[in-house]
Amino acid sequence: MTQTGVHQSRIRVWSTVDEVATDAARVAADAIIAGIEARGTAHVLFASAPSQEAMLAHLAQDPRIDWSAVRSLHMDEYVGIPPDAPQSFGRWLQDRLPDAALAGFSRLRTDGDVEAEVARYVALIAEARLDVTCLGVGVNGHVAFNEPDAAAFDDPDALRLVELDIASRQQQVDEGLFADLAAVPSSAVTLTVPVLLSARTMVSTVLGPHKAAAVAQALQGPVSVGCPASAMQLHPDAHWFLDGPAASRLSDAQPIERPEVAGEA
Repeated sequence: MTQTGVHQSRIRVWSTVDEVATDAARVAADAIIAGIEARGTAHVLFASAPSQEAMLAHLAQDPRIDWSAVRSLHMDEYVGIPPDAPQSFGRWLQDRLPDAALAGFSRLRTDGDVEAEVARYVALIAEARLDVTCLGVGVNGHVAFNEPDAAAFDDPDALRLVELDIASRQQQVDEGLFADLAAVPSSAVTLTVPVLLSARTMVSTVLGPHKAAAVAQALQGPVSVGCPASAMQLHPDAHWFLDGPAASRLSDAQPIERPEVAGEA
């Protein structure tokens, strides 16, 4: 597909999860540090997902980052979930950010008045100049909870209430976060695609063979709401960090860096 504004994403494929995570964390840290140096404060948007865990662990340990100067936000939250539930995306991220970052972390709370919370968080987003979005990709190509054929790449809203696809809910079960499909909430609030893409840098970390089809569609398919992750093709500074299984369906249609082959691993 030819579309004005489509950019060449940088794709790096590593042999191990730790190598993927180390490289992704380095690029995210560089973007955070650049934001602090430019304005005294960096704003970061984080996904909360198993694919992000190793990257966050490396990022939290980077001695170059002054976490007291970082303002962190997260992308989405199930409607009605208690804030201390282990499946809460806010709690997941809170448990993994370094202690020094917690004062600057703004959680989405959906256990009360959801409309009021949406308004509060929209105001926070409006005040933030995002330096980096750290995200993954769902098995159905969603980003945050912007679902296929329901997302809008020109969405005028920053945050909206959405109904979740069965595929997205089943992914939560398959990743061991819920016991069964009935236990997974059917609705959530999510930041929209334009907000995700508003960051100066995007760092996408994707792991595992179950993500391979979505990765190929996002990177080498058309820019389409059928695969919301394909919107990253429109971003001028999008970086993808993949393990071999996640990259297994990519063709040679665009440059793919394999540092382990080049002897950098």
